[in-house]
Amino acid sequence: MEIRCKKGNCKHNTGCSCSAHTVEISRGTDCNSYVNDQIKSDLMIENGNIFQVAEELVARNLKNVPLECRARNCIYNNQEKCNANGITVIDDDEENDADCATFCER
Repeated sequence: MEIRCKKGNCKHNTGCSCSAHTVEISRGTDCNSYVNDQIKSDLMIENGNIFQVAEELVARNLKNVPLECRARNCIYNNQEKCNANGITVIDDDEENDADCATFCER
């Protein structure tokens, strides 16, 4: 499963691809695996943003990452496991919060 991350200051974000060993989405669609990286935060403030790196330049994280989903009203939730082909985690404009953009309400 490919996990895209648009939360530029997350410790697990490598070229907009998630490198976390496990990912958990909460009932409210927050990414509980998000970890603020102060160095990346400082870069974002200094440079304005961190941009997605071309896929050819970054090793894609298509590993079998356990993705737990607590959002019971999501169509991809199958007994608290995500069965989507991939997900995208986005910045929700709060410094210490990230959301699953793949969430689709039943």
